[in-house]
Amino acid sequence: MNFFSIITICFNNLEELKYTYSSIEKQSRNDYEWIVIDGNSQDGTKDWLTKTNPTKWVSESDKGIYDAMNKGIKMAKGKYLIFMNSGDSFASDEVLGKTMNAIKDNIFPDFIYGDSIDISEKNQEFYRQAKNYNKNWMGMITQHQAMFFKNKNNDNKLYSLNYPLSGDYAFISNILSKLTKKDILHLNFPICKFSMGGANEEFRFQAIKEDYSIRKRIIKLSLVSNSILFSLHFIHALIKKINPSSRFIRHKNIENRILIF
Repeated sequence: MNFFSIITICFNNLEELKYTYSSIEKQSRNDYEWIVIDGNSQDGTKDWLTKTNPTKWVSESDKGIYDAMNKGIKMAKGKYLIFMNSGDSFASDEVLGKTMNAIKDNIFPDFIYGDSIDISEKNQEFYRQAKNYNKNWMGMITQHQAMFFKNKNNDNKLYSLNYPLSGDYAFISNILSKLTKKDILHLNFPICKFSMGGANEEFRFQAIKEDYSIRKRIIKLSLVSNSILFSLHFIHALIKKINPSSRFIRHKNIENRILIF
């Protein structure tokens, strides 16, 4: 059994898939399987996958991002899962090795998360420090690609298709609701490089509505707190729409930070 299952979903973005593959194959530890779920791309992806031959791959139509991710979960056999979608990459060549050592040192926790490097549309890199897991009620504590999940085989949680934009937040909230402090490990180094501007950000106002539902149904946040948070997130999204650079105010530019990976 491989230690990691790296799950990559893609659709008609071959060059970004190649970029992600390059990051994966450079890892200093190769105790992983690479699973690619392609949404029946028509840009040469299938031919490239045939030649590259990931551990497992499928190319077929799906019901969206989270349906594709569920397919990956069902195919995964590694001890831990991580989602590294086309266009994303590991923050360094040592991520899997350092993470494996930390997992073993901490007696195989259920959920591991770390920091990220966020890349703006102008290709600037910003260091995003993860929040404490107990602040999940406020929103995503880190990028989805900076999280590892223990593979529980037939008892794995799946992504809900009821949240097409915030399915990752619902997924993580559901998992955290069942865990205690001893089951969770925070790594104080960056796991991934993440390009900003995905669907959740493009349709941010709709995503905020989904987040409200997740806090109500899964996190069980009070009506008052949920309503206040909804208003704050709406205002924040409006500010970011007017001034996109405001997204990075709290994050440190990589050029001004000494990184030890």
